[in-house]
Formats: sequence, structure tokens, C-alpha cells
Amino acid sequence: MKIEIIIGILWIVYGALHSALASNEVKNKINFPYYRLAYTILSVVLMIPILYFQITTPSQLLMPTSTANSIFGGLMIILGVYMLFISFKQYDLKAFLGIQAEAPAQLITDGLMSVVRHPLYLSTLVIVWGVFGITGTANNLAMALALTAYIRIGIYFEEKKLVQIFGKTYEKYQKEVPMLIPKL
Repeated sequence: MKIEIIIGILWIVYGALHSALASNEVKNKINFPYYRLAYTILSVVLMIPILYFQITTPSQLLMPTSTANSIFGGLMIILGVYMLFISFKQYDLKAFLGIQAEAPAQLITDGLMSVVRHPLYLSTLVIVWGVFGITGTANNLAMALALTAYIRIGIYFEEKKLVQIFGKTYEKYQKEVPMLIPKL
């Protein structure tokens, strides 16, 4: 059980660092023209050793492997990846990755963002819980739980930042569109 706690802590630390580096306070203090690109590269580079540790460390099976779990988990992963793809189509991907300068902030409220305010976070959650569904391992449960906690906390700070940027327009959007779970 110690390994799962370590994995959970690694993901929480990763998430906290990821959020801190995304904050306007840190961006403004560093004031580096290629900050977004450096942030993107650092995000990927820091994730690799955590994933490697998680994948290569033996893990207890918590849920029996079954065709149903594999199908359902696989469908979740496919849905999550599809939602990521749809979400990224609404962004300027080059600016998002830091390959080109970011344009002034614009509130996007159409497409998938008319159904849920944070489709990238929702996509991530669907994918990581799908991975747990397929594998049923304690290591992947630790990752899914830690990332769920991190994303929920991260959204709190992201929402505050978006209200600062867009003011009443974002507050109205908050009232009309759910944060993570789409209204059916």
C-alpha cells in the first residue's frame, strides 16, 4: 500500500506545481517571452518519470479483469480522447503549446464549452478512470483519485483566475454551464 500513497503524492505534487506555474503571479514574476513553451515542455518532462514509476512498479489487482471492464474502460478512454480532440479544436493549438505568442484572452462558450466549462479536465478524468477500469490496479486507482482531487482543487483556482480576466461575463457563464458534469 505504500507505493500507491507515493504515486498519489507524486501526482498531487505534479498537479500543484502545474497549477502554480500556470498562475498569473508566477508568469508575471518570471516574465519570459517563451514561458508558455517552457511550461508545456516542463509539464510533459515532469510527467514522464511519474508515469514510468507507476507503470513499472508492481501493483495489486483490486478489480477482476473482465471483458466488460475492458470494454467499458476502453470506451471511456476513447470518449476522453475524443473530447480532448474536440476541445483542442476550439483553441489555437500553437498558442496553447507555446509555439507562437498567445492572443489576448477570449472566452470561448460554444461547442463543447457550451455543455461543460472545463472539457479538458473532464476529458482527463474520463481517461484516467477508464485506465483504472481496464487495469483495475491499485497504482491506477491512486492516480485516478489523486488526479480527481487535483483537478477539483485546480478548477477552483482556475475559476477565480477566469473571473478576474472576464468578470461578469464569466460569472454569467458559470451560472449557465456546469463545471464538469454536463446537464442531461
